Amino acid sequence: MDKKSAKIVQNDNLVRDIHKMTIDMGACDFSLPGQYAMIEACGMRRPYQVCDFDSNRFTIVFPADGKESRALASLKPGDKVIVSTGLGQGFDVDSIPQETLLVADDMGIPEMLGLARALLMRGISCKLILSYPTKSDIYMLDSFRNLVNEIEVLTLDGSNGREGKASDVIRNASYVCAGGSLEMLKELADRARDGQFSLSSTVLAESADYDDCFIETTKGRLNCSDAGPVFDKNIINWDKIA
Repeated sequence: MDKKSAKIVQNDNLVRDIHKMTIDMGACDFSLPGQYAMIEACGMRRPYQVCDFDSNRFTIVFPADGKESRALASLKPGDKVIVSTGLGQGFDVDSIPQETLLVADDMGIPEMLGLARALLMRGISCKLILSYPTKSDIYMLDSFRNLVNEIEVLTLDGSNGREGKASDVIRNASYVCAGGSLEMLKELADRARDGQFSLSSTVLAESADYDDCFIETTKGRLNCSDAGPVFDKNIINWDKIA
């Protein structure tokens, strides 16, 4: 993967430990929403979901909940990092039909923004279903207002009105694009006939070696940082993902 020096131009704390960071690297290599970036900072490296991107900059929204992510969150605008962009396979936006549901819990919300924007540009209308732990954990909601037809928000404790996980809303959906916790994705997989699911916040982010992360599928054992992190949900062997 090609590495480039890049500059942090924005680092905001959204809620609790959730940070929004924009990085300028002159020329980004992203082509699809759902691809990820590998960022090296303070002598450490790890992959990050990409929230949005253009030809020069990209934005990540991430929890500063580990050694690597806390180090990144501590950096200021003007600080330099080493970045590789356009990694992995993202959402195949050309195969996504009208009336698709976009579904995510708080672990998968960031990458839904780029997907929603890409679908809007193709004239695809979507409903967005999001879930958070509590009302005070809600972030990025306003960013979606002009990108989707409808937004439904749940919280695990019901503090924002409706109680539950994002997957609780789904019964027998035709097509779903989703990202988030493994628990939520497994439940959702049984309630959607077709769709594309991102494992970037589960298998990929939790792997000790990001270049040696595999999942079992109907097509055999696939590298989730190369063949994914977005997969056709029907090829994933969900019983073999811990």
